Amino acid sequence: MKSGDKTLTLSGANSYTGGTTINDGTLVANDVNALGTGDVTDNAVLELNTGGDFDNAISGSGQVVKSGDETLTLSGANSYTGGTLISGGTLVATSVEALGSGDVTDNAVLELNTGGTFDNAISGSGQVVKSGDKTLTLSGANSYTGGTTISGGTLVASNVNALGSGDIDNYASLQLNASGQFVTANLTTHDNATTAIGAGSALRANTLTQEANSTLAVHLTDSNSGAIVTADHANLGGTLDITGIGNVAKSWTRDAYAYTLIDTDSAINSDFAQFTVAGMDAKQVDFLTVDGRVNAADDTRYDVTASLSWYADSDNAATDAHGTFTLSEQGHSFTLNTALTDVDATLNPDSATYWDGKSLIKRGAGTLILGAQNTYSGDTDVQEGVLWLAETATIGSAGSAQAVNIAANAAFGGHNATVNGHVNNLGNLYFVDTFTVNGDVVNSSAMISGSDQPNNTLTIAGNYTGNDGHLYLNTQLGDDSSPTDKLIVTGDTAGSTTLHITNVNGLGAQTVNGIEVIEVGGQSDGDFRLYKGHVDINAWTYTLKQDGGDWYLRSESDDVPDDGGDVIPPDDGGDVTPPDDGGDITPPDDGGDITPPDDGGDVTPPDDGGDITPPDDSGDITPPDGGDVTPVAPQYRADIGVYLGNQWMARNLQMQTLYDREGSQYRSADGSVWMRFKAGKAESLAVNGNVDIDSDYSQFQLGGDILTWSDGAQSVTVGLMGSYINANTDSTGNRGADGSQFSANGSVDGYNLGLYATWFADAQSHRGAYIDSWYQYGVYNNSVDNDGLSASRYDSAAHAVSLETGYRYDIALSNRNTVSLTPQAQVTWQRYSADTVIDDGGTRISGQNDDSWTTRLGVRVDGKLYKESGRIQPFMEVNWLHASDNASATFGDTKVSQDLPNDRVEVKVGIQANVSERLSVYAQAAGQKGKNDYGDASFSLNMRYNW
Repeated sequence: MKSGDKTLTLSGANSYTGGTTINDGTLVANDVNALGTGDVTDNAVLELNTGGDFDNAISGSGQVVKSGDETLTLSGANSYTGGTLISGGTLVATSVEALGSGDVTDNAVLELNTGGTFDNAISGSGQVVKSGDKTLTLSGANSYTGGTTISGGTLVASNVNALGSGDIDNYASLQLNASGQFVTANLTTHDNATTAIGAGSALRANTLTQEANSTLAVHLTDSNSGAIVTADHANLGGTLDITGIGNVAKSWTRDAYAYTLIDTDSAINSDFAQFTVAGMDAKQVDFLTVDGRVNAADDTRYDVTASLSWYADSDNAATDAHGTFTLSEQGHSFTLNTALTDVDATLNPDSATYWDGKSLIKRGAGTLILGAQNTYSGDTDVQEGVLWLAETATIGSAGSAQAVNIAANAAFGGHNATVNGHVNNLGNLYFVDTFTVNGDVVNSSAMISGSDQPNNTLTIAGNYTGNDGHLYLNTQLGDDSSPTDKLIVTGDTAGSTTLHITNVNGLGAQTVNGIEVIEVGGQSDGDFRLYKGHVDINAWTYTLKQDGGDWYLRSESDDVPDDGGDVIPPDDGGDVTPPDDGGDITPPDDGGDITPPDDGGDVTPPDDGGDITPPDDSGDITPPDGGDVTPVAPQYRADIGVYLGNQWMARNLQMQTLYDREGSQYRSADGSVWMRFKAGKAESLAVNGNVDIDSDYSQFQLGGDILTWSDGAQSVTVGLMGSYINANTDSTGNRGADGSQFSANGSVDGYNLGLYATWFADAQSHRGAYIDSWYQYGVYNNSVDNDGLSASRYDSAAHAVSLETGYRYDIALSNRNTVSLTPQAQVTWQRYSADTVIDDGGTRISGQNDDSWTTRLGVRVDGKLYKESGRIQPFMEVNWLHASDNASATFGDTKVSQDLPNDRVEVKVGIQANVSERLSVYAQAAGQKGKNDYGDASFSLNMRYNW
């Protein structure tokens, strides 16, 4: 701790760690390690007369003084408030907090090797140096006079006084970004450096020097009325880059706009070697005539002139007049708020080359935005990139028959805009909010809603012809009143068009008339087909139906359902994020809520509609007199059956009995190994008979005893078993009101691993009582392909525990032959779980986590026949199976279940033959039958080896 008002100097390399406190006077550190490694609390004066890196944190109300001629770096996050004095050498700050929060008096060199915003006020006779590769902003009102050097990175001046009043030497990047005029002595932009003057900024310098490979970048605005740079002298070279040129005029006319960029007291020395617009050579910006040069009549002024090439028909124009707009770079845009009118009557043939004065051509990958009421009467050819009409903009006068031709890989569209004329589309036509074409449209490619929400309308006040074209709409799939995008054709329709629907937060619902997506005022001969024939959300399938000339999305089937059922209909809202199956689109920003094109790539946008209740021109509906509406069944999505079928197959192939596994055990052995192959086919229904499920399955199982025990009378055997299962399911949904019917397919495969234990009261002959138990755990891979609309992959797992008991009675026959009768009972618990799936259409499939119980009561009849070749044992078994729960899943908010009967009858027949004393084979055929068209038929083959 330093106290008292005198000066104390520490010159040793100290290593204490408890910190330093300065309460009074001055503490001088002549070594960077003089203050140890602890924090410094400075409530008086800390003088650092040394060099090196001082990283101790400094706090307190005191001042820090840098003295001596060495270079000292402050790298800590310091919070002292008493200010900083630099009286000698160089003080380097490697963070914007390094100098605390007080003012800085710089009488030597302050080097800022950092990024961020430095708002401490800097005064004094010293110099400021910006080093390092980061971007630093000086925001204070600074008054230092020693000049500024930018040696690396970018220095941004956000206050007109931020750079003091000395010379500026820029070796890297300087940005003047404050409203008003910066005043400095001399500003030199050295080779490979850039000085940028931002919008609303101006510069006053004694001498402006731009070296040979430097760049001066100036952003023009429509408020630039005076010179942007004023100087006593100017030495020009390198590149002049002009940005903001599209904003310099509210309305472009035939007259050129002129700006004084530089105004000097003496003649300007030399000129810029290159002139660019937004980084592009000015000669490549063909739709503007932009030029910069020293004024021929006054060599103390450097002027920039800009005019629209459309109106460049005067004798002194820098380029020939033409109607071609080329924007080469994708993602760049130019907004033209000037109305383009016909100039054919005043066009000077000597200043126009093969142009009629009334036609527009759009080229290049960039975006041209027209924002005015354009009345030019010639054709519009969108050959490349994007031509966009901003809100309320038009092309053509009312009644015009001109054409807009959209080339392949090009895009055209607008937001609340109008085309007076025809459209021939070979690329992409986008519409946002309301877009009107007062003429015919021939669509050979794609018409696309450019918003990510519904309620957008494309109105064609003429005839529409689909030349194998596509129409992309957004719809909130629900009931008849659901918001949707919409195509309105006031004339006739012809040709073929594929409709693509993107669901936006819809959860599905039953429709009556349907959701109107296409309205036709004239002859409705056009063929509109829904992509893949249907669109699914949650448990619902929507198809496209023509009714009275208009086209509707409908979710009802051609059946009238029962009153009951296990479908819980969803509400009409919810948080569902629809997938983006379109391409990347970067729309022009014209003030609207737009998501339009970039290159005409793959896009699947939305629809427009609004709350529409279509007219009742079909269907079985009781008029609104208080009566009931006849119920109409929904059309269910086909892949419901695949999800339920995968679940049921995984559960079903865990089920087994003692005799399925072991065969008829007439043996006396220390143990055995066995294997079993099973294959079969199962049929069932789901959702009250609306979905058909057909599954083919197979299983290979292998097991062996690992422990046997016997006391001579009874025995216990313990073993391990494992199996591989595979099942393929085909599912067919119910028929829609339009006669459509869809299918899906999928599979499940995986492995079960288990443990079994069996007790026999009679260890030798197995007569009398027995108890068998087993446990299995399975993991499975599942796949679902919904008719090409979506493909899903997910994992599932299942636990199963079984307890079985029975009692065998033997009846002796002649010649040592025997008949056995075995009553049996079994109970099995299963727990199935599966991943939640969100399919490509945005449906969340969950709810596959259920417990179930299955009981079995049955009787088995075995025969033991002795032949010369060995022992043959035919058998037959009859069982009654009772299940407590169906396979079920939830699609969105709709729960659906498989129509498995609670009670099923099972019959098994087969034969076992002893090939030798140790080897036996076993073949079995089995079948199950129950209500709801349930059936299962299988065949299995077993082999056992005893030792």
